Amino acid sequence: MMTPTPSRWFKRFLTLAAVAALPGCIIEDSDDPYEPAPYVGCPALEGSGIHGSVSLHNEMGGFFSMESYTYMDYYVRTAEGRGMISLIRTGWDMDDATFRMVPGLADDRCVSFESSLYPGSFLRQENAEVWLDEGSSHPRFLEDATFCPRQGLADLHALSFESCALPGMYLHHTDDFLYVGEGSGWAFEEDATFLLTDPWSP
Repeated sequence: MMTPTPSRWFKRFLTLAAVAALPGCIIEDSDDPYEPAPYVGCPALEGSGIHGSVSLHNEMGGFFSMESYTYMDYYVRTAEGRGMISLIRTGWDMDDATFRMVPGLADDRCVSFESSLYPGSFLRQENAEVWLDEGSSHPRFLEDATFCPRQGLADLHALSFESCALPGMYLHHTDDFLYVGEGSGWAFEEDATFLLTDPWSP
């Protein structure tokens, strides 16, 4: 299998092509246990926001990989179920770093990331840590596995992903592991910014 080598410019172009308006997402509790909870917009994503918002509607159903903005050639993947970033060295790594982007499980205006290696399993946050878990219809799982794309915190031509379950908190990496959290300063902003690239595995 050939290793994809998209240029930095191409990655930025691919990401920039998705810029558009997008409301947020969250599920609120309902007072009536017999009524399904309504879907409403995340307060943090209402309006354009400080960094704008992004629609990835045209990319839904497609396979992609995500490169760290901070560390070139480090890609989002999992190891023993834990979300992380790493260099891609083997065919297994290539498969593990490839995800299918699907409409957000909690709100189809956002996105969820389904593993190409383990179909039916999704990246989700649990206690602020990011894991790959088998899909569930439980409302909490649906929220935890949904992320709302934003213009990159470090680069408006890249992408950041705000947690649907924890508005105001972003997917980011620390010591190579993935978390959702909030922060400030250039270091956090770069660690919370990603480049959408062609998939490592077709």
